Amino acid sequence: MDGFKANKSIFQGDSRVLLIAIILILMLVGCRSEAPSETIEDRAQARWDLVLARDFEAAWEYLTPGFRQTTNRFDYARDMAGRPLRWLSAEVVGRDCEEDLCKINVLVGYQAVGAPAGMGQMRLSREIEETWIRLDGAWWFVQN
Repeated sequence: MDGFKANKSIFQGDSRVLLIAIILILMLVGCRSEAPSETIEDRAQARWDLVLARDFEAAWEYLTPGFRQTTNRFDYARDMAGRPLRWLSAEVVGRDCEEDLCKINVLVGYQAVGAPAGMGQMRLSREIEETWIRLDGAWWFVQN
């Protein structure tokens, strides 16, 4: 019987150590800093980075859920690849946001593919305005 009581008290000691370890782990998890959430500018730039890399299928993921329901990934990628432009650069340069709507300004560099002699080699740039909406806490690009 004495052996059983000794084993029981050792087990109770182990339970206390386990409980203290769990409490410490929970405290550490509560104290860790959260990674900053992706900003609307980050999201817009990430989509443009995919367009610049001609990864149109991945860029499709940034489109509104409604657009993605009506236009499949392959058709979108084919349409984007067939445009008479070659995007060379893109930089988010500004934004004007209200609650769930943002107008994002992007400075885009491009070349006109298939333009008349000499014009196809010209590098052009212009600032464009994109519309992004927030749905269920996530930002989505509105394709015009």
